[in-house]
Order: sequence, then C-alpha cells, then structure tokens
Amino acid sequence: MPDLYEFIDFSIKPKSLDNEFGILFPESKSENRRVDKLFEVHLKDGKSKWVLLNIEIQSYEDDSFDKRMFQHYFRIFDKFDKEIEAIVIYTYEVNRHKYKQYESKFLQTRLLYEYRVYDLAEQSLEKLKESKNPFSFVVQTLIKGFNHKDTDKNNFDFKKELTSLLFVSGYSKYEIKNVFRFINFVLEIKNKELRSKFYGEVIKMPLVKDYDLELTDFEEVALEVRDYKIKSEIALNLYKLGMDLEKISDATKLSIEDVENIIKNIP
Repeated sequence: MPDLYEFIDFSIKPKSLDNEFGILFPESKSENRRVDKLFEVHLKDGKSKWVLLNIEIQSYEDDSFDKRMFQHYFRIFDKFDKEIEAIVIYTYEVNRHKYKQYESKFLQTRLLYEYRVYDLAEQSLEKLKESKNPFSFVVQTLIKGFNHKDTDKNNFDFKKELTSLLFVSGYSKYEIKNVFRFINFVLEIKNKELRSKFYGEVIKMPLVKDYDLELTDFEEVALEVRDYKIKSEIALNLYKLGMDLEKISDATKLSIEDVENIIKNIP
C-alpha cells in the first residue's frame, strides 16, 4: 500500500483493534481459512485512519466473499463512524473467485463497493527480486511455494536455498533476522537428524556469523542435544551401578537401543 505509506506517521505505533473487530464480527473467530485484522494508523497531518487487512488463504469457491467485505465496511462505519482503507491479499495460486468489488442493484438503486487487492499469483518474481523491501522476499517465498510439497526433504532443500539468498540480500540485520524466522516457521523440518543437518549447513554459510539470529529450529536442536547428553550421562552412571537396560530405559526415557549404543561407546 505505497500510497497510504506516504501519509502514515510511523513514529506512532499502529494500534491493533482486535477487540473492536471481534465485537462486530464474532463469526470471524471460527473461520480458519482467512485472517482478518483491523488497525488504527496515525497520519502525518494528525488525523487517524482505520485499515482493514484481509488475508485469504482459501482456494475453494466462496460466493459470499465480496458481500462479506462490504459487511465489514458498513458495520464498522455504522458502529464507529469510521471510514476504512481495505485490502485483500490472495495467497493462493488458483485464478478464480478472487473478487475485487461488491455490487448490488435494483431498478435505479445501485451500490458499488471497491477495495484494494494484492494477488500473489499476479506478481512478477523478477520485479520482486529487484525490490529492496524485505516483504518482497516473503512474497517470493510464497510464490515459489505454490507447487511445493510439504515434506521434510523438500523443506530442507527449499529452506537452505532461501536462507543462502537471504544472507546476501543486502537487507539490514534486523530485517534478515525477522525474515529468517518467517522462513523457519513456514518450512518446518520435523526429522531431528535433518534439522541438525540444516543447522550445520547454515553455520557454514558466508556472513552467518554477522547475524544474531533467533532460530526456532536451531534452539530446538540445541535443547535436544543438551537433553540427550544429560540423559546419556545418567544412563552411564546407572549402568555402572549395575542397573539392567530396561530399568535404565524407564528411568531416562531413552529407548533400549539408545542405551545400548551409549554403553557401546564407553571408552
């Protein structure tokens, strides 16, 4: 929304209006295929404006979507006497039922409600790559992920590719830190060994030492390694005291196979 951006005074933090939105649209809490957010932003001329952000995740037919967008507008206007700037972000590839307006007419009475639309499927990857806005990297990730199959191996390869591009993107450390957390969140690697391998690959990447990253997968791997080390030490001590393998397994919550491997590696 570059035209609105120019008017906003970002020295005043945008205010989330979740409570106001929840009162007007209690049904939105049960809808799991979209995200609706209402914000108040302060303008440079001292006035304030309400912005409605609607992120559409669904790709099934929804004939009432355009009407629902209008309901958002008139309920907010009726209850709070606030005009809004609304934007819908379509995040799926299927090029159908992506409504851009709501129209109602009977005889000589006509209503036309138009709202802003940002459709990921219509964005150019080449232009996004030229942008210095870190949000463009997020959009590129989502577009590349249209045909992505969510498996540990695919997520490992895709996340490694994106991470290597991110570190040489030229974004600030703060921006890289936040975009990486986004990538780490949407591309989850459930297999512990593969997660550890990804950790090792990233550590070897150029420039990674320059960033104080909060890494969700990294933190989890580190905790798992520490937990296993502690349990291994306890298992060894119990084995030296003559406890049998099954009891050691029960005491440490390690599998019998793990206990056997630990004992085999006694120097």
